[in-house]
Amino acid sequence: MSAMREELHSLVDQLPDDRVQPVIALVRENLLASRRIQAAAALERIRDRMRGVTGVDEELDQLREGSRG
Repeated sequence: MSAMREELHSLVDQLPDDRVQPVIALVRENLLASRRIQAAAALERIRDRMRGVTGVDEELDQLREGSRG
């Protein structure tokens, strides 16, 4: 375990029980925000790569409508 994680565990262990839930909620919120940021960045990279490519929408439609077997 990294030193930062160990420190977090140590700090959480020192909290009164009624203060643990808000800390966990904050960590979860930051984790979800980080994932959304990563997803948005990945989508932007894909958009950049697809700029100027013709027929992409039509090909995606064909794949969606085609056999999935």
